[in-house]
Amino acid sequence: MSIRTTYKARKILANNIVYYRLKCGWSQEDLAEKLGTTTTYLSTLENAKRNTSIDYIEHLSNILNVQLSQLLEVRDPIENRRIPRRPKNM
Repeated sequence: MSIRTTYKARKILANNIVYYRLKCGWSQEDLAEKLGTTTTYLSTLENAKRNTSIDYIEHLSNILNVQLSQLLEVRDPIENRRIPRRPKNM
């Protein structure tokens, strides 16, 4: 497998994480909290800058309530990637 193929797979995963996060109406902060990680780590996944394990992809699919295979489906690129952060309770 070439690096280019790996990067393509990473971009597909990244796009799908964004797609399903937005479908749930969650900001990056919301999803990161549900995953038990940081927004920085999630951002690197959503921007295809980081590899991750199949175990973590399964964790993502469980949190997003989708089939594992749905995170690897090719779909049109997501344009609007942002949902505003929710105010923290004071």
